[in-house]
Amino acid sequence: MEEPLLFIQTPPFYYIETDEDTEKSLDESTSVYEITRTVRIKNPVIARQLHYFSQPSQRKKRHLTFHLTNGKVITGFIEGLDGIMIQIRTEKEITTINANEIESISIANKGFK
Repeated sequence: MEEPLLFIQTPPFYYIETDEDTEKSLDESTSVYEITRTVRIKNPVIARQLHYFSQPSQRKKRHLTFHLTNGKVITGFIEGLDGIMIQIRTEKEITTINANEIESISIANKGFK
């Protein structure tokens, strides 16, 4: 018996845009559908920075300063990243902000203990 040149063990993936009516009509099958999210981080530079600084190796080493569009400044490190919501551990508390409200991210001059 001859071995196949390419054998894929997992079912195929399809990326599709759906609305509520389409989601209800998706029936069960062996295919895997990933529902794309319409809520994304709009600024690609901020998205890359958040992805980099949220990695476990970088997370607690770097204190960051987040400059928000409303003029507020938050200093801390990324505690967690869930979609577009970011948990930032400041000196006193954990603050959750929307990534689309971030204007820029810079390395903080001094961290806290």
